[in-house]
Parts: sequence; C-alpha cells; structure tokens
Amino acid sequence: MIQYTAQDIQFQEGNVASLWYFLHQIPDHRDPRGFRHPLPLVLTIAILAICCGRRGYEDIASWATDYQQDILREIPFLAGHMPDPSTYYRVFADLDTDAFEAVVASWVAVYAPSASGDGIAIDGKTTAGDTLHTVAAFVHRLGSVLFQSATDMKGKELVVAPIVLSHIPLTKRMITMDALFAQKKICETITTRGGGYLITVKENQETLKNDIELFFDAPPLGRSIEQETTLEKAHGRIETRTLELSRDLTDYLSWPGLTHVYRISRTVIAKERMTTETAYGIARLLPKKDTPAHALSYLRGHWCIENRLHWKRDVVFGEDQSTIRKHRAAHVMTILRNVVTTIFHTQTTQPFRATMQGCAARPEELFAMLQLPSCSSLYQCITV
Repeated sequence: MIQYTAQDIQFQEGNVASLWYFLHQIPDHRDPRGFRHPLPLVLTIAILAICCGRRGYEDIASWATDYQQDILREIPFLAGHMPDPSTYYRVFADLDTDAFEAVVASWVAVYAPSASGDGIAIDGKTTAGDTLHTVAAFVHRLGSVLFQSATDMKGKELVVAPIVLSHIPLTKRMITMDALFAQKKICETITTRGGGYLITVKENQETLKNDIELFFDAPPLGRSIEQETTLEKAHGRIETRTLELSRDLTDYLSWPGLTHVYRISRTVIAKERMTTETAYGIARLLPKKDTPAHALSYLRGHWCIENRLHWKRDVVFGEDQSTIRKHRAAHVMTILRNVVTTIFHTQTTQPFRATMQGCAARPEELFAMLQLPSCSSLYQCITV
C-alpha cells in the first residue's frame, strides 16, 4: 500500500496553498503497524464528501465509493481501498484537535490571508447537544475562518477567546466582538498587538454601559458626537441604522486602548410594524478608519459570523442535527465544516447548496478547487 508522511513531501512554492500538504503535519495517534489509511487521506476524503453535501460517516464513506472512478482518473494518488464508516469513527474520536486547528490555521494564513484593515469577528457557538462550545475568528470580507478553539464547559468562552486571539494577526485589524468579551484583558491584548476593536457593552459591564448610555442621553455641554446613518429598502423592509460616535469619554473610562464610545440605533419597518433596537459599545478605532462610516461598516460586518458561518453550519451542514459526538469527533467535524466554509466563500459566490450540487455533479472542478491534481507531482510516495 502507499503511505505518506511529512518527510516524504517534496514541497514546491507554487502549490503552498494545497490543503493536502498541510494535513501531513497533523500527528496520527494510531499505531503505525497496521492502519491502512493515512490520516491525510481520511481527512481529505471527508472534506471532499462534505463539499458534495454529505454529512455522516456512512455518507462520507459512500461518497468515496461512488466517486472511485473519478478519483482514479483525476487524483490517482488518493485512489484504492477507501475507508469504511468505522475508520472515520475511530480516527475522529481520538484525533488531536488542537494540532488540527493549528494546521488549518496555518493553511488559511496562506490560502485566504487577512489584510490590513480587515474586520475579524470573534464569536462563540454551542453544538453537539450543548456539549461543545467553540469560539472562532471569522474575516468579514473573505468569509474565512482564521482560527477556532473549543471547550466542553459552558461559560468558558472567555478562557478560549485569548487562545483564539493568540493565533490570528491583530496588527491593523479590527476585532469585533459581542458583550461577553467586553473585558479589559482582552482589549489590552488587542491594543498591545496593534489592533483595534469594536465591542458591544451590556449588563455584564453594567457600570460601563450606564456611563455610555448617560453620555448619549444627556451629552455634557461642548461634547462632540459624530453621526452616520444608512437606509436600506429590500424585500418589503425599510431598515435604518444610525451610529453616534464620540471620543469624549476615553479619559473618564480608563479602558485599555479606548478611543471612542458609540450608540447604534436600528429601526425596521416591515408589514406596517416598526421595531427599534439600541445598543452601546466601546471602540479602539485605527488611524484612517476612525470615522462613523467605518465604525458602522465594521459593526454590520460583525454579524457575518452568524449569517455566513454559524447559520451555514447549522442549516446547510446540519450541525445541530448531527449525532457525531464520540469524544473529539464533534470538534473534528466543526473543523472540517469550517474548512469547507472557507473554501466555498473564497472560491465561489454561489449559494452553498448550489455549490454542493455543482461539486457533486462535476467532481473534477472540486478536485481543482482543492488543488489536488497538481499534488500528484508534489509528493514522493513510499511503498510500504
């Protein structure tokens, strides 16, 4: 049989973005004296199958069988005996998820790197029957997951967030977060590394929220408040957003890196019914990005992590209904879904379901999307 190890790889600069190369860096927990399927092969087949809309172990295994002729023709180094469902069950249950997350992050840094000025949303999600709590960093512009970390304890997202921040670029990036992460240590970390932040403030920082609310409700004489308003009409809805931004509380609040406080009001008129929401927050805005228009754009961009990542994982990939929960398997599946999400967002503008249908109908295009055909000449294979 053919087996691949990191030492066997003949790396070429032009193909650095191939995920297949990076997967060789994940340690394999299995005893090497008997397993039939190298870890990169198992993970690559799983990613390909998920790209085609498959979800569970049986689905993934049957995809490899259904597309065996296409694999043999287009990417023969992956052809041969394919893993059965029990192989995925065993491998995913004990895979080193920390190493997997780190390897995927190093791939994303090359495949879909963030740039200066990018907004990066940090947010948590609960899955696997409320037993797994993940925190991910998601680039507004690209739709790529830069890094994710997880815990099995509810309420530990605050412990996980600094881990996520330590694995992503912060310099000249704007980090957007919800109220849970309105913590001085988190803001200090972002500031120290040259980043900016926009963070909602709620009752978990009651004094801070009350100070900002009072400032905007009854501004002291001579205070400066800038404003930006947007109006959108679509699908029978009229939505107005108004952001008020001020520098005048920074000295009083003494918060790490703080440059502005804000109030944002959102009014929606739909079916002759009007609803209004108001939120408050703190910000460290970067030079040349310190206008109300920029701040409002970043605040709106933050919700992409809900719409373009969490919602996709739940509805398109069926994460909430998944019964894969054995040991680390649920975490492994979230990583694989993040990988596919990053690939789809950076490679196509089509809806995910349409992209999945296209991948299933034209597997050669899917293989090319992952740069797999070029990998045949990148690696030296050892026959064991």
